[in-house]
Amino acid sequence: MTSNRWLLGLLALLSGSAQAELQPLADASLSDVNGQGGVYLSGEFSINKDGGVLWSKPASNTPSTWTVGERSCAGLGASTAENCGLRLAIRSKASGGWVVLDNIKGIFSFEGLTLRTRVINSGFGGDGTGFNQDVLEFGLPNEVKFKDGSFAFAVANQGGWRNKAGSVANGGDASYQQTNLFSAKVDGTIRMQGNVLVFPKN
Repeated sequence: MTSNRWLLGLLALLSGSAQAELQPLADASLSDVNGQGGVYLSGEFSINKDGGVLWSKPASNTPSTWTVGERSCAGLGASTAENCGLRLAIRSKASGGWVVLDNIKGIFSFEGLTLRTRVINSGFGGDGTGFNQDVLEFGLPNEVKFKDGSFAFAVANQGGWRNKAGSVANGGDASYQQTNLFSAKVDGTIRMQGNVLVFPKN
């Protein structure tokens, strides 16, 4: 019985000493507190390594034989078909054509991509003083690695891809035009410096 009383007394003493009360900081004290925050990211991702979800790989590289959901991104005259990668199309104005990054594939990894807010209140030829607002700052990765990366840069009259050689019944569109300006394959490492600022717009 004595040991139980001793244990209860010890617990009461500890609980009394462990109590603490949160106190609000006065404005003067809060102004002396400095903080810094941000996000540092590293990662790896693959883009359409095994082909995309919009089109399946046809049995041949002959466009006139493809069905609605088929497309090959192999070069002209290739004996076998090839899976297609991601397609990104941008239209700068309502009556204009489309700029396209087509058949984007590969494995990309990066280290040191940062994201934070930054106050612009100086610089920029004197405009920073008048701006005096927060902006988003994306710090470019220290290193970007590409493995089996590839893409084609093109212009087109439609955002989505259409089979120019196919019939209307199988999703073809004879009016579709796309001109590939250049294509590239990328393997290796790129070192980057600097940052990108994103300014808010009212």
